[in-house]
Amino acid sequence: MITQSIKAHDTAAVLGFGRSGRAAARFLADQGLQVSVYESRLPPKEALAPYLARGVRFFEGSFPPFFEESLLVRSPVIRPDIGPITASLERGATLSDEASLFLSHTHARLIGVTGSDGKTTTSALIAEMLRASGKRVFLGGNNGAPLLLRAGEMTPDDFAVLELSSFQLMTLEPALEVAVITNLTPNHLDWHRDMAEYAAAKARLLKHAGRAVLRADLLQVAGWDEKSLPPTTFFGEPAAQLPLRDLDARVFRRGDALILSGAGGECEIPCLAEFRLPGKHNIENLSAALAAVRPVASRQAVLDAARSFGGVPHRLQFVGRVAGVEFYNSSIDTSPTRTAAALEALGRQPLVIAGGRGKGISLKPLGDTLATHARAVFAYGEARAEIAEAIGGRVPCESFAFFADAFARAAGAAKNGDTVLLSPGCTAFGEFKDFEERGECFCRLVSALGKEEKLGTERIDPRTGGADEHHRL
Repeated sequence: MITQSIKAHDTAAVLGFGRSGRAAARFLADQGLQVSVYESRLPPKEALAPYLARGVRFFEGSFPPFFEESLLVRSPVIRPDIGPITASLERGATLSDEASLFLSHTHARLIGVTGSDGKTTTSALIAEMLRASGKRVFLGGNNGAPLLLRAGEMTPDDFAVLELSSFQLMTLEPALEVAVITNLTPNHLDWHRDMAEYAAAKARLLKHAGRAVLRADLLQVAGWDEKSLPPTTFFGEPAAQLPLRDLDARVFRRGDALILSGAGGECEIPCLAEFRLPGKHNIENLSAALAAVRPVASRQAVLDAARSFGGVPHRLQFVGRVAGVEFYNSSIDTSPTRTAAALEALGRQPLVIAGGRGKGISLKPLGDTLATHARAVFAYGEARAEIAEAIGGRVPCESFAFFADAFARAAGAAKNGDTVLLSPGCTAFGEFKDFEERGECFCRLVSALGKEEKLGTERIDPRTGGADEHHRL
């Protein structure tokens, strides 16, 4: 039977066949719609078999001038204003996406999380705190786990913690119990038209929220009007001095404790001494999570989650130690601000592998960060020349066309006591499909190092450097 929200449609076009597109195609086909998938390059036929069995049709190549189907479901990376979509909307089609379908088909209590940095870790911490309080929690969204196919399992007593990107929020105004925005810095300006569009997309998370959780400086950074906000809990260092409205609250650090302060007084949660994630940014992630769950999760649940949480893969993930050299995978660092946070948290001067493809934002801040905090830099991919230029010879920097070559040189230059950090400051696109594939490649290369003599065989003189171009034959 077709559910209420889509029963006006009998045909659907799924634009893009990544994780969200696959979930949407299966869901809509199971609801009885005739589904057509449009993708520039389809996966092997065996991967299509479960969908072909449901009657899904596939079209490979460029999009047509318009789509005949009445319901369009776009991949988050496809802009909603491209020609074929606008032409279809003018003909009466309806535009949706996998996240919108999920929100219209779930009965769970909804917590949405977005931000330039930290949203995946914050989402995971929220889920851990709720589970420690005995709640059933579904965690997914932009972190690579679409929740649409599980919407039917969810009850009004369950929680769905949904990580949302600015791409998704371009056409989404979710009605959330809690909306969390971790921070706002220039990002994805290779996709968004400008910073104003990017900030406006993030702000859509707040429009229908029952309660907001915001970093304390976000109103000033984004230029948002406090009067338009729902009751808000502010977090971060400035929160301790922030004037509050009657229903507002704040979370801030005092020594090894987080302080939750509001109209009902203060609650002290001494959770930082045993919190295992390094860096000020992770304390902010923990603060945001506490602010999100404060009416639901018990004080003990917050303590238990903070003590047990081990982090998320690809975010300052300790991969291993070979011949006295430590390797850390922070492939999620796809912007200069993420790399700055990783290096601050690490608290040492590592050999850094950086690069990939830029996001339309200046890499000068990345160059400044690396010049200050790295012992040497191994730049790879499309952005390698721009990174080397931004560093400007302040620390040794070598350039490589391919990631594996940059890794081999960094590993060869490392000696006992050194740290090799993958913190790219750029997207993985070009050589890899996403940051996860890049991080997994890094982990495999570390695992393959094996013998100690593969390390420490080359040395970098920190007084010299330069861009030495290497190419794979």
